[in-house]
Amino acid sequence: MAPRKKPNSSSTVSSRKSNSKVQPQPSKFCIQHFFERHTQNSQNPQTATSSTPQNPKPPIANSATIVPQKSNPEIQNPARIEPTSSVVASDNSEDRPNSQSSNKNSILDTPTENLVAVRFIDAEENVDEEASPEISKSKSLKRFKFSPGMLIKQSQDDGGDEVTWMTSPVNERLKAVSKHKPEMMRMLADTSRLKSLSISQCSQNKISAVNAGTVEKSLSSVSLNRVGVKRVKPDQDVDHNGNVADRTISEIASSQSPFRTPPSLSYCHDKLANALSCNGVSDQPGLRQHKKALLELLDQVEDVISVEDSVSDDMEASQIQVEDKSKQTVKGVVTVPTEQVTWASSNCHFLVLEVSENCGPEDLSGAQCVYKVLRLLNEHSGEERAVYLREEWVYSAIAPGDTVNVIGEFDDRGQCHVDHHHNFIIVHPDVLVSGTRVAANFICPRRTVLDERLKGNEYSTAALTGTILHQVFEAALMEETPTITFLEEHARMVLHKNIENLYACGVSENDVYKTLVEAVPKILNWVSVFKNTQDSEAPSVDFGSEYGVKKVKISEVIDIEEMAWAPKYGLKGMIDASVRVKVEANKNESDVKVIPLEFKTGKVPKDQEHCAQVILYTLLMSERYQKQVDTGLLCYLQSDQTQGIAVRRSDLVGLIMQRNQLANDILQASGMQLLPPMLRNPSLCRGCRHLNVCTIYHKAHGGNIDSSGLGDLFDSNTHHLANAHGVFLRLWDWLIDLEAKEMELVKKEQWRPHGLKSDHATSCLSSVILDNELPWSKPGKDNNFVYRFLRNGLSSLNVRTSNEEFLNAASPTKYADCTLRCGDHVIISSESGYLAVARGVITDISHSHVSVSFSKHLRLPQSNPSSEASDLRQEVWRIDKDEFMTSFSIMRSNLIQLFRPSAQTDRLRKMIVDLEAPRFDSGCITFSQDPAISYVWSQRNLNDDQRRAILKILTAKDYALILGMPGTGKTSTMVHAVKALLIRGASVLLTSYTNSAVDNLLIKLKSQNIDFLRIGRHEVVHEEVRGHCFSAMNIQSVEDIKLRLDQVKVVAVTCLGITSPLLANKRFDVCIMDEAGQTTLPVSLGPLMFASMFVLVGDHYQLPPLVKSTEARENGMGVSLFCRLSEAHPQAISALQSQYRMCQGIMELSNALIYGDRLRCGSPEIAHAKLIVSSSKSHSWWIKEVLNPSKPVIFINTDALHAFEAKDHKNVTNPTEAHIIVEVVEELVNCGIKGDDIGIITPYNSQAEVIRLAIGLTSVEIHTIDKYQGRDKDCILVSFVRSTENPRNCSSSLLGDWHRINVALTRAKKKLIMVGSRETLSKVLLMKLLMEKVDEQSGILNVSKKDINFKRELKRCSQVR
Repeated sequence: MAPRKKPNSSSTVSSRKSNSKVQPQPSKFCIQHFFERHTQNSQNPQTATSSTPQNPKPPIANSATIVPQKSNPEIQNPARIEPTSSVVASDNSEDRPNSQSSNKNSILDTPTENLVAVRFIDAEENVDEEASPEISKSKSLKRFKFSPGMLIKQSQDDGGDEVTWMTSPVNERLKAVSKHKPEMMRMLADTSRLKSLSISQCSQNKISAVNAGTVEKSLSSVSLNRVGVKRVKPDQDVDHNGNVADRTISEIASSQSPFRTPPSLSYCHDKLANALSCNGVSDQPGLRQHKKALLELLDQVEDVISVEDSVSDDMEASQIQVEDKSKQTVKGVVTVPTEQVTWASSNCHFLVLEVSENCGPEDLSGAQCVYKVLRLLNEHSGEERAVYLREEWVYSAIAPGDTVNVIGEFDDRGQCHVDHHHNFIIVHPDVLVSGTRVAANFICPRRTVLDERLKGNEYSTAALTGTILHQVFEAALMEETPTITFLEEHARMVLHKNIENLYACGVSENDVYKTLVEAVPKILNWVSVFKNTQDSEAPSVDFGSEYGVKKVKISEVIDIEEMAWAPKYGLKGMIDASVRVKVEANKNESDVKVIPLEFKTGKVPKDQEHCAQVILYTLLMSERYQKQVDTGLLCYLQSDQTQGIAVRRSDLVGLIMQRNQLANDILQASGMQLLPPMLRNPSLCRGCRHLNVCTIYHKAHGGNIDSSGLGDLFDSNTHHLANAHGVFLRLWDWLIDLEAKEMELVKKEQWRPHGLKSDHATSCLSSVILDNELPWSKPGKDNNFVYRFLRNGLSSLNVRTSNEEFLNAASPTKYADCTLRCGDHVIISSESGYLAVARGVITDISHSHVSVSFSKHLRLPQSNPSSEASDLRQEVWRIDKDEFMTSFSIMRSNLIQLFRPSAQTDRLRKMIVDLEAPRFDSGCITFSQDPAISYVWSQRNLNDDQRRAILKILTAKDYALILGMPGTGKTSTMVHAVKALLIRGASVLLTSYTNSAVDNLLIKLKSQNIDFLRIGRHEVVHEEVRGHCFSAMNIQSVEDIKLRLDQVKVVAVTCLGITSPLLANKRFDVCIMDEAGQTTLPVSLGPLMFASMFVLVGDHYQLPPLVKSTEARENGMGVSLFCRLSEAHPQAISALQSQYRMCQGIMELSNALIYGDRLRCGSPEIAHAKLIVSSSKSHSWWIKEVLNPSKPVIFINTDALHAFEAKDHKNVTNPTEAHIIVEVVEELVNCGIKGDDIGIITPYNSQAEVIRLAIGLTSVEIHTIDKYQGRDKDCILVSFVRSTENPRNCSSSLLGDWHRINVALTRAKKKLIMVGSRETLSKVLLMKLLMEKVDEQSGILNVSKKDINFKRELKRCSQVR
């Protein structure tokens, strides 16, 4: 990363040093990157000055303009704004309490924790602070408008009040792109460039005069930020006259709807100027179809919101008409009755191009109504639309660049009005939020966001008991005639399934069973009353004052624990039970409905959280069943009460707005590391599960004891943290979020409308059908059901044919590149109805089929039981990988755990963050003193390097680093190290990032008769070690688990598997981590928390951690903990340099390019090993030369063949190289080399697939470089692929990555055969050095067209897949 430019010093340096913080560098492609600092006109110095406060805080001035600095500062997270005119800067970037300035010209009524500002950083001090523009009495309110292709720049005309928009580099990029687009695209670019706006200040000569005092009064409770107008004091309300009135929580709850968000906010601002206008925007119909080109550019636009001052002539014609001051007539608006939910309305994703705020006609009180106008772009058709947000919807947090879903109809002018009675708007609909989270968000948004971002490791007996009671209740519902005996037996069975969680909670199954038995009669009574009533009268349920008391009887239980996804509403959730009920208002009226049933084990709470859940579940069911669901049932077991929940539109408005705010908060937390403000309530915060985490984040982002509002409670949780700790936490939290964004793109793709989904996504399979002829559903182990899916148009008979016959059939390109694997969690959706149906796990996958295991029968929600099987067979399906994002939650939890106050974390923090040197025993230990050391010296099969490495481990007090170069026997070294530690009586935790690495080590331990326990899912564990999993043991009680864990000394688990409840109460003496060089630092932290000392084994000269985000990789996420500690303390390293894999000639390549001649052959036999082949029958001279045993390294140069690469979408292949590879492999096999001893490596998945489909041998392993680390073969063939007519234009990050090239060169034992274009590859410096080294061994083999037999035709990827 290039060094930051040092900006000019300012007078505020001293006032900021106390809060200086370092933040990682964010994307330079943000629109804020194009903002320039602006200084006030020298002719008006008085407007740029302000009195300096006594406290060293940023000054407050009198203009609402964010003034950039001339030095082109770098954009950072969190924010920092150079304090100039009217910018109220917080002394911490996350939140702080309300403050009041002595400056009467500034409004400081708004708590700054609710403000979000454009983010800059002064590189000299590395300070980041939060600020927000405020409204000043002495200046007119400045409003600005954003449009793609524009950038903010205040005009420099003698203190003028106009804000103009000048052409930005974004527009220049648009013009550059337009060179490759049609003529109309260039017109679009020109239109964007010429769109220069002049925005005038609010008129003061209209119906009502406006002065600074009234502006201040009307806006004192509202803050303008990037996400619109936001309520900043939740405990206050505003009446229709604009007066602020304090309201208690109970008063809000007793109002018309308890879910209004913000509660009863004013729809009008008192006496704002009523004649705001804006210049129009060109809307040429011919350009609409090309507006989709803006989507890519708008990905670079963040944190900009426009507030329009004026309305164009063409917009004025489309405004609402006013009949009188008390009534408005809105044309073309679809009215949704209050008591109904519209599910069959438009469902399309729109990109927000502009957001403007306007003042409409006055209401009865004489106040002008504020409304927002959203200019939208249909992402599918490219058409533009407009949405008007009125009343409470005006407070929605929406900014340009956001995605929204409009639930409602547009009129013939392309407009839709969203207000208290009409339509809905869903912000960030591809962020699916659970109904439980939305309901909980009313209490503390900060806690809800932390729940979403972190993986909880707390185990609660009460919560677990509630979960088990749920399952007992659901069993009673599903059983035709449940009895007490049946439910008690089912409770025993459920307890056994949850035995690991019982162990984590520290309770016995008998104690929990007593609680369950006590609840069984109540459950049975409820079911008998509501479900099994025959001739008796149905029970009465109160649905509230509007709907009254109705008799309800359950006629059918459709499903239990039904997982539902509703991208239309941006919601997801698991419904306890979906039931069909008969509702009777009176004896003559009855109605049959499908409704959600929610079961609660406790008493009726005082808040409305549970009611909110049920209301949101009605939305989920409306979408899932494609019918109106407007009621639900809420059952409380302990108080034996059942409530009827009737959906009112006023409730839906509040809940959807709350959902929108939560989605925005989640994105703000992940994109800007900004959490919602602290609750500042010691009595409530004291019992919060996130108290420790919440306070640590607050301090890391500049907060203190005063701004937290928690007093000593805050200090007791954060007193141990230093400034450097905050820097470290912020950096890695940001890096994790950058990497998570890459995965979020894949996850969001799944929930986009099908017309917008990528045709080349690799994490999904589309157009698959259920197998008709084979049994398509059968119960498997654990009572799961396995379904087999085939490609559409492929019968079961085709599947039984040979692979070659099958693969010669035409098939979609995506099958070859599909990244789905066994053990992956997937979501199955119907392509016809675009409906996500169920979640399952892949149990088997091949080119012909994929088998998925489900916990229950696969069912289409709309199907009748009689036609269910037929409907399933006729449906066309899509299988998407279910990106849980759990790994990132675990990474964040690991990171924050490092900063919690405890003796264990204090020690780790000193070593990992502060980089204190590790300690080792320096005394000489003799054989008699330590039997473990005696064992090491007695093992003759260990070389000197391996002995030194094990001794390093045995003498380490903190940690040891083992550098295992290729083929040096690091796995054997670890096995002996484990045996030595066991001799000492130490307990050992073995871990690695991948299951395969863990199991490879365990297989060798098993051969040494070492007992161990493997923690992990049965289906992903190697079959040779599955017998050591708890699932394969006869575990009957919590006591059995304790005995087994106490008995075993070695436990193995993946780095991400450490959240297992089996490890909740377990600690180890030593943690040994394999593949540490490939594991990111936050992932590595998790296992280290469980041990007193750790050992990292790896090789940072081979593959680094896999980081998909370029920005995260460039800012340090690709630096593993192994690499960090190795560079800080080389004395902690013990290197394994004697390798037993490669012969001398192959080893010299890696030695020369990577290891600096540190590698050496372990024995003369290894050094002189040759690939012995029988006499070749081939008449080709080049084949004989390739097979020559005396040449261990061969490079087949294809320059004379003109073997150019072929590109198909994002796939890169080289058919000629594939042909040569196939021909060489066939000759090797003909000469007696087994397929198992041959491996093929290529940098690209697509090339690997081409070769795989052309070779008839399944025993030959064909993989990419990344997948070959840890493997080796007698003979390795490498296809480099890249070859162009103009080599100068060829650039490949894969071929330039020396880590990957090192892996490719060190997999072969006796023969390394490489195929590629020497001319093209030599343009990459590393590859040029490789060519020179091969040439020194006389290994370059130039072939021509007459040498290669091209009789066999190789098909391109798109033909063979």
